[in-house]
Amino acid sequence: MDLKTLKLELLERIALIDDEVRLLTIKRMLDAPRNYGIPNEQMTIVNDPSGTDRTYTWQEVQRLIEEDRAQQAAMRHDPGGLDLTDDELAVLDARRERHLKGESRSYTWDQVEAILKNDLQR
Repeated sequence: MDLKTLKLELLERIALIDDEVRLLTIKRMLDAPRNYGIPNEQMTIVNDPSGTDRTYTWQEVQRLIEEDRAQQAAMRHDPGGLDLTDDELAVLDARRERHLKGESRSYTWDQVEAILKNDLQR
């Protein structure tokens, strides 16, 4: 694997991480003193992966991340505008806790789709 491919793979994997603790660990590692000669000043611009030659400063990236986190937090408090009662949210929270402890069965989206297709064929 060449260096460019490795870098792209690592960036893709980092982009998929939703765990704040892991992301902060990666950030601390990247913020640590570097021994390979790339000063922080050269790492202040991020290119837009959409192919439009738009670049973002680090401050713009941080603002976009914070906006995304705020939106995700709002979705957790109001998932899709469902207007759930406190009792309904408590039931969902309890089910989530059981799921995280491994006490309930879970399916991947592919498994759910396969089950639905199977049911429709009956």
